[in-house]
Amino acid sequence: MTTENQQPSTRPTLWNKQMARAYRVRWPLWFVAVLSHSIGIFHRAAMGPMADRIMADFNVTAVAFGSLGAIYFYIYAAMQIPSGTLADSIGPRKTITIGLIFTTIGSVVMALAPTFEVLYLGRILVSFGASLEWLSVLKIIMNWFRAREVATVTGLSGAINNTGQLIAATPLALLIIAFGWRMSLLTAAGLSGGLAIITWIIVKDDPTKAGLPSITAIEGGTGGGPGEDPPGIPIRTRFAMTVKNPRMWPLFFVAMGTYGSYSAFFLNWFVVYLMQTYGIARDYAATFAVSSAIGAILGTTFLGFISDRIGSRRIPITAATATALACYLIIAFWNGGKPPLEAFWSLSFLVGFGIGAMSVTFATVRDVAPPNVRGMTSGVINMGAFLGAAAVQPLFGLALDNGWTGEMIDGVRHYPVAAFQQGVLLTAGLMAIGFIGALLMREPWFTDRSRPL
Repeated sequence: MTTENQQPSTRPTLWNKQMARAYRVRWPLWFVAVLSHSIGIFHRAAMGPMADRIMADFNVTAVAFGSLGAIYFYIYAAMQIPSGTLADSIGPRKTITIGLIFTTIGSVVMALAPTFEVLYLGRILVSFGASLEWLSVLKIIMNWFRAREVATVTGLSGAINNTGQLIAATPLALLIIAFGWRMSLLTAAGLSGGLAIITWIIVKDDPTKAGLPSITAIEGGTGGGPGEDPPGIPIRTRFAMTVKNPRMWPLFFVAMGTYGSYSAFFLNWFVVYLMQTYGIARDYAATFAVSSAIGAILGTTFLGFISDRIGSRRIPITAATATALACYLIIAFWNGGKPPLEAFWSLSFLVGFGIGAMSVTFATVRDVAPPNVRGMTSGVINMGAFLGAAAVQPLFGLALDNGWTGEMIDGVRHYPVAAFQQGVLLTAGLMAIGFIGALLMREPWFTDRSRPL
């Protein structure tokens, strides 16, 4: 029996030191892992500023260029289950390093491509490498950070990721103007190759790989302990557990609408749309893409923080998807698809800000999926995002080609406003799917069967 003056029992000093070290070392390895995905985000957005140059150099149509953009998302979508499985099995460190090596090789192939077919092959290699990164980043977040930190750190990750999109806007446009699109891709290859080496040296899959207690042990207050994932679960079983989880599907549709629509328009056709519709220069048009990238950086940070702060996933996701849908409809219908150019400062920012819904979506995985299938679950949700983009991008190009009147400027097809309007309506329809997915979500506490519905 203790007296009032007696101090409560404390954890051993060694245990406290181990926890402190785990909290300290996780930040640099997390940052390096996130940078790997920033490279993939750069490549995802890089086609926009160089679209007209590639179309002119290889003499291809909007449909063909749209397919070049779409193949990234087809490969990315197809790789989400294998990528999640790799993150769950061989671990994030190996998976990220392999991905960066493929991205480096693909960048070099694209930069040196003599034909459109070789360029296409390089794009496939880039997308294959990029597809391996994000789910491993999420795995690191789940393995190194506590449950109440996951949405915030996922949001911070998204903010850093979107610096890749920021660089692929005005800085890339200026680089293309100065040195050409080929040299720009060679520069990207050098960066991804160097990062592969750094990743292999610094990144650790989970605290136990660094001789530290697992995050589960830290949260539970017991020492030591293995990692979170029990080994030996077959891929088929993981997949079945994932797709039979009804709480996963609303997240799938949110991702499909939110990121699919954004990728189809803002990452692929937005700069060309502004250049041709408003007659502005490439670097000026790219500054509006910077506005959307800044919105994405702030949105992923803010919405993830708010989600953790208010204890809700559904509220920030619903607000973000509703706002983005309204913006697409404004672009499509205001002045026949040609809003005042100044309006794009706010429209671009708001749509980019809505991308923050993705960080909350991935944070929700920890609430609705068991640890041994979180990689797989994140992969299936991510698949939705890229299936949406892959389906709409070629259709956007088809809408442009169908509306083309035959006008050519400097060897590049010039499309009328009405053609772009049809493409934006396609992206608005996809965004509506994301909004419906948000409405179908239930908060994590509703999934606790010990509480009344």
